[in-house]
Amino acid sequence: MTDQTIEAKSRTNHVALPTGTLVLTIDHGPEISELCDFAARANPKRGFLVVSKVLGRHVPARPVHIRATMDAIAATLSADLPQPVVFLGMAETATALGQGVYAAFQARNPSVSSAYLQTSRQKVRGTDPITKFEEGHSHATSHLVQIADPAIIRKVKDARTLVVIDDECSTGNTFVSAVRSMLGVMKELRQIETCCITDWSGGDYLADMPYPARRHSILSGWMEWHASNPAEQSHQLPEGSNGAGIAPSTGMRSRCGLHAPEAADRVHVHCQPGERILVLGDGEHSYEALRIAEEIEAQGGIAAVQSITRTPAMVGHAMRSRSTFTDAYGSGAPTFLYNILAHDPDRVIIAAELVGNQAAEAARAMQELGRNVPVQIVLCQYRDEE
Repeated sequence: MTDQTIEAKSRTNHVALPTGTLVLTIDHGPEISELCDFAARANPKRGFLVVSKVLGRHVPARPVHIRATMDAIAATLSADLPQPVVFLGMAETATALGQGVYAAFQARNPSVSSAYLQTSRQKVRGTDPITKFEEGHSHATSHLVQIADPAIIRKVKDARTLVVIDDECSTGNTFVSAVRSMLGVMKELRQIETCCITDWSGGDYLADMPYPARRHSILSGWMEWHASNPAEQSHQLPEGSNGAGIAPSTGMRSRCGLHAPEAADRVHVHCQPGERILVLGDGEHSYEALRIAEEIEAQGGIAAVQSITRTPAMVGHAMRSRSTFTDAYGSGAPTFLYNILAHDPDRVIIAAELVGNQAAEAARAMQELGRNVPVQIVLCQYRDEE
């Protein structure tokens, strides 16, 4: 078992939250403030949230920083991994990160036989999950892995390396659960690689992996969580937090497996030089939001990426504001958008697989915060790989 991380001197940080205190010791990587901030979760299972600054989820991130993060992680993966290599991005927070790491790895290693999968909380009609597993600490615990293409199913069955990608690792238990759930399908598996932006596990989980495993991160260290008095943590998860929705028939194909990074069929987004535009993904549909933001910046606009999310967090620390949304996928799960005005946008674009109330709810959220900003929905549709 080995670790592959960026080196730096060990240092310790204390983060006081309403739900408890985090003690963080870094052994490799940059200063914490370069990569992440923190917030309190409105979740009795886990009272803290690591809020990435380079992910484009809870706080706005510039597309160049998101791509640099994806490329930095991909660069830690060896070109001579046992093939075929299957990448698995974790829903919902790391679906864009996972596909971006896969895209960067493919660009670096075009001759490597590989495929990309992601876990999902949305069901794809006509596709039965090949496996499912639970993420115990999460607000939404159930992960589905679905594959539609027989060629990808064959590649998964023949795969010798599994690369699992998440945004953050606290204990590594989710990595272990994901790998163990895939064993029933991946009979030829020999090597495991785990990837994330920040890893606070100390690598202890590697010993629980069924095959040789290596971890990769930009920052790594150890975490201690000291919860406050339970009486101070009266938050209960809203009913329906773990509900599964239905993906549209024209939705992103990454839920069912890809041989190459995907791009949506959609209108071209025009902007004025210097125009500040916030591009929102919707839940798991976040990779195309990054691509739209890159399109805007290529025209001289100033773009940032965020996403509507199921994550229940408390206002304070990294979360300046919280707005509520209706889940467009029909799951009944409550969804939120944090820090909607942090980018100071002139316009908001929502990259959506299906059109619900997202535009009206985003406009209402900004009006409640004293701003009247135009909101545009860009409908993104996908075709099967040719």
